Amino acid sequence: MNPYLSAVNQKLFFCNLLLKQGMDGEPEKLSSAQLEQALCQSALYQLEAAYGHYLREIAATYQFKSPEAVSSVESLVDSLSSINKHPAEAQEIQSLLKQKDNWLSQLLNAHKCLSNISSQSEKSSVSNNASNSPIAIVEIKQLDDVETLDYDLLNSWHKSFVEMVNRHREMMVEC
Repeated sequence: MNPYLSAVNQKLFFCNLLLKQGMDGEPEKLSSAQLEQALCQSALYQLEAAYGHYLREIAATYQFKSPEAVSSVESLVDSLSSINKHPAEAQEIQSLLKQKDNWLSQLLNAHKCLSNISSQSEKSSVSNNASNSPIAIVEIKQLDDVETLDYDLLNSWHKSFVEMVNRHREMMVEC
């Protein structure tokens, strides 16, 4: 059995749990914008991890010898091409990523924006006393091209991801 299949399922399940916690939680507990942001960012990280595992699942299904080396759709396509395989699953993902306005491109862009904190984001207006503090003060700026994360958006991405994975798994046959 493909070990990446259960890893993908686990990440998708964890994402679903986080989203349900936020959407079905008690209203008084969810009044905090920080709690919603934490749950949404956590769900986003689960989705991105599921995506990485899913690429490796595809590689393992098509019997690529080192699926752990796959880290992007480009490396998946290159890896499978090296063994003369060109699965429709990889081509669909590659095609999705070429379109900037679809769910997968938005998901990966949002993750990239959350994960990249440039060293230039430090506040330049921090006073000398504050800059001598043992606690670093860093201003994190949200990039303009990233939608604000919310439960509905993440739920939509999760639903699209699960639909794609289920459809692909019906078509994929271990070689």
